[in-house]
Amino acid sequence: MKYFKSIILVLICCCIVCGCGKKSVNDKYADADKIDVNNQDTDTDKKFSMGKDLIIKNDNGEYRIKFTSVKETDERNEFSDKRADRVVIIEYEYENISLNDDLYVSNLNFKLYDKDNNAMETYPAGDTKYPSNISTGRKTVASEAYALNNENNYIEIEYYDNIFNSKPNGTIVLEWK
Repeated sequence: MKYFKSIILVLICCCIVCGCGKKSVNDKYADADKIDVNNQDTDTDKKFSMGKDLIIKNDNGEYRIKFTSVKETDERNEFSDKRADRVVIIEYEYENISLNDDLYVSNLNFKLYDKDNNAMETYPAGDTKYPSNISTGRKTVASEAYALNNENNYIEIEYYDNIFNSKPNGTIVLEWK
């Protein structure tokens, strides 16, 4: 009888330990918006917001990207020929959830437009963090500086999983105070 009780106790302990483990990827990003680049029916006109996880699924697996902040800087590059009434630094994070290959997300994956639909250019500011190649299960933070030539605190980012595509996979709207 003691042997039977011991087995039951061990099974209960195993269930408790296994039940309290890490969340699965699906649970962890249940609130995230998802884009399946392989699905031709995906609505590329859908707009996503700053601070929201965006899961991108392609032939190689899934990855997450989130635009976390927009900060204005007074720093100007005296050697730059680019006109910059304002310079904003856009910070984003990305995570390689299950891609077979390393993940690298940079300004090549973005096209930015201001409130007046003018294309924005990168700006050589020193307060940026370069993106990194990351392997499966890893994440990183990067930032890019852009010249903004109006007074609106509004930017739309067209995101391209494949930089050679003619249509974006989604648009992220950044608004700040």
